[in-house]
Amino acid sequence: MSRTVPHADEPNRLVSFYAMAVRLYPGPFREAYGASLKQTFRDALCDRTASRRTLIPLVLRDLATSLVKEHFSMLRDTFGRPALIFNAVVLAGLATVLALALNTIPQQVLRLGANDPQIQMATDLAAGLSRFGVTDGLRQGTLWNSGGGVVDMSKSLAPFLIVYDNQGRPLGSTAQLGGQTPTPPAGVFDYVRQHGEERVSWQPVLGSVRGVRVAAVVERVEGAQPGFVLAGRNMREVESREHLVGQLAALAWMAMLGLIFVATAVFGWITRPRGLQSAVKAG
Repeated sequence: MSRTVPHADEPNRLVSFYAMAVRLYPGPFREAYGASLKQTFRDALCDRTASRRTLIPLVLRDLATSLVKEHFSMLRDTFGRPALIFNAVVLAGLATVLALALNTIPQQVLRLGANDPQIQMATDLAAGLSRFGVTDGLRQGTLWNSGGGVVDMSKSLAPFLIVYDNQGRPLGSTAQLGGQTPTPPAGVFDYVRQHGEERVSWQPVLGSVRGVRVAAVVERVEGAQPGFVLAGRNMREVESREHLVGQLAALAWMAMLGLIFVATAVFGWITRPRGLQSAVKAG
């Protein structure tokens, strides 16, 4: 009685393919177990009780899982050295500090620059009003020049001036927000009474007008009619630039961390233990 026999070249082709797959294993593992793996596969092919339809998917599944496992094991053994990890952590910490500096320093420069020209405007007007008082001084045309019209604080980037009496009530303004003249918190006036000047990021909220932030400089007006002068400017453009600086700093931080990871991996592979080096070469 005749029996169907697989093509004679088929086992050889399967063994060749399997041998190529074994070469995907890390060198040390291939050196130690490659020959036995290939021999086990040959024996499985010669076993007439095992169906090829069952054997091949089983072998492929085993290859996929064991390849991932052995490569992760090799990475752990190669790069898991304490000195290498310590150096990588230190470099990552330095990169983080540098990225924070790249973010903080430009933002501070931008924020301080947002007080120009309010410092000069508030100082000059306060000095002039101190000679006459806040009430009488506003009647002097040379002290209050608002020829540019009323500034809409929610839309315009133009600087503006507001004069308050000693109780913090507005007496005159070149700006409006929602049709009104906003007033800073009472704590700002208390601070200026003691120190003479305050520079703040002020967020006035009037009615439905929200989200407006102002770089404000508040100066004390001394004399018979004391009060306060506030010079301000919408910070919208400054905040937009601060946001851009933050994004660039974050990109620089990620780039530095990526470079540290690649450099650590390459250095760890080059300086891996001699046992691994010889095994890879032999494989």
